[in-house]
Amino acid sequence: MRIIVAEDRVAASECAADIVERFVRDQRRASLGVATGRTTEALYDELVRRHQHEGLSFAGVDVYLLDEYVGLDPDDPCRFRSVVQRELAQQVDLRRDAVHCPDPDAPDLPRECCRYEHLVRSAPIGLQILGIGFNGHIAFNEPGSAFDSVTRIVALSEQTRSDNAGCFSDGRPVPERAITQGIAAILAATELLLLACGERKAATVAAAVDGPLCEAVPASALQLHASVTVVLDPDAASLL
Repeated sequence: MRIIVAEDRVAASECAADIVERFVRDQRRASLGVATGRTTEALYDELVRRHQHEGLSFAGVDVYLLDEYVGLDPDDPCRFRSVVQRELAQQVDLRRDAVHCPDPDAPDLPRECCRYEHLVRSAPIGLQILGIGFNGHIAFNEPGSAFDSVTRIVALSEQTRSDNAGCFSDGRPVPERAITQGIAAILAATELLLLACGERKAATVAAAVDGPLCEAVPASALQLHASVTVVLDPDAASLL
């Protein structure tokens, strides 16, 4: 595991963007796994800037979402597909059919989970961008998730729903369920990139990177992967 401590939050986003840019430029057809959240917003802003001002092209990229809420309207701006479209896809030269995600409106959700698991495994994902939750979750794999878990429907913890409440600015409740790639699907990617910033993430990052392998900290499963880069700002790295 390679750990990079950048000068500050901005530099961390730029460092993560360097890794994504290198991956995109090196692949004729790239399968990029994307995460959503406050930390990745700055990363996507930087990738958009490089597209608009430095010629970084995403024309050969397919994007695969880690997870999606169940129970939101198809046009809800809080849907992760909407977030990725707004923050990245609509601002770069991704093809119209290049964004892939699980369908939370499918009539048979278990079957849809199997479909998306097969799609992700078949891609396969070359670089997977990850964030980390305050309780150690990656994607929506909450504490207690098995390291061999696959794409499935999950119940979101109160901690996760509270952490994500700020994205629902109109006071609506955060959905109680989601579809998420499992830890095994995430670990199947060729390369993993974890980006974390802020003092509130320090204890979780330390547990994931330096702590024992345990399902209580789902992100500790990253220690099992052969090619992981962790990019942090000084606050997030303060307990390492």
